[in-house]
Amino acid sequence: MQLTVLVENTTLIDRYYRGEPGLSFILRDGDTRILFDCGYSDLLIANADAMKVDLLSIDTIVLSHGHIDHTGGLLGLMHYYHEMADRGAPETGPSIITHPGTFRRKVAEGEGDVGCPVTRDQLAAIGDLHLSDRPLRISDRLWFLGEIPRTDPSRTQKSTAYVEGPDGWVLDPVIEDSALVYCGDEGLVIICGCTHAGIEHTVTYAREICGYDRVRAIIGGLHLYSASPERIAGVAQWCAGEGVGEIYPCHCTGLPAAIAFSRHLRVTSIGVGSHLSWDEDPVSLDKV
Repeated sequence: MQLTVLVENTTLIDRYYRGEPGLSFILRDGDTRILFDCGYSDLLIANADAMKVDLLSIDTIVLSHGHIDHTGGLLGLMHYYHEMADRGAPETGPSIITHPGTFRRKVAEGEGDVGCPVTRDQLAAIGDLHLSDRPLRISDRLWFLGEIPRTDPSRTQKSTAYVEGPDGWVLDPVIEDSALVYCGDEGLVIICGCTHAGIEHTVTYAREICGYDRVRAIIGGLHLYSASPERIAGVAQWCAGEGVGEIYPCHCTGLPAAIAFSRHLRVTSIGVGSHLSWDEDPVSLDKV
């Protein structure tokens, strides 16, 4: 499985791509190509073009949750697919997988709407939309976890946004927060958007669904940028105690958490343009 960072908060020296406070990865498992989240704007299209990544080759789009820094790029992506269809590209777009809660309206004080900027019907216009709160197998080795069970509220990462419910506006529990899991030869690789469900719950559920105990790597946002020092230390110690092999912290993880992780296990920094590979030799970006 190969993973390329299309959008991230951080850019890398000598790789001249742009970043933004959002997240988007493109993955390949065999012949299956997956776009995981879409960032905040249409930046993923510009970065993909600069990296020679063919967005028309994507088989599946997976949305980790409904916040705009992970779904905002859908507007530009939909326009891109429609434009390419007008130029003669196949009109059949990728499948889209996400939790039904991704499309609930979300607002933040002083910011207005911070949820997914497109409706489920608009998104269904570019490809088959699969809404599931249950795990779904995407390829031979990749799983979408669906809704992740939460047994300990103190281990969830709450949002500052509000979500509209039957009885009015409440703090957004981001119940739809999900992740991808790659079942590799040497253990699980867990690919996270923001990990609002908490990394402990995410790892536990990934092990249950995939039947593997060893966690080779965790990559993505862990939403610890505003967590207390006690919470950060607890997560780092938990990951070390559970034998997590390596962490690639990005997006909403935060520097204090990355430092805490580095005291216990291997930490590798990544940014826009990073290319990672598991269970096979790395390939050039133009083959992703």
